[in-house]
Amino acid sequence: MKKLGDVFLIIAAISTAVGIISRVTMTPVNGIFANAFLQFAVLSVLFSIALSLRAK
Repeated sequence: MKKLGDVFLIIAAISTAVGIISRVTMTPVNGIFANAFLQFAVLSVLFSIALSLRAK
């Protein structure tokens, strides 16, 4: 479970970076707007927290 939580953290970091780049350039990435990337990053962090708590 811990490794899956780490994977979700990496996905959240990548989504945050893409969301910030999309917001700065004001263009959607593959038709997906910055808000969607940033909200997905928040969801990934929540999954990571839940999995790390469950592993203990």
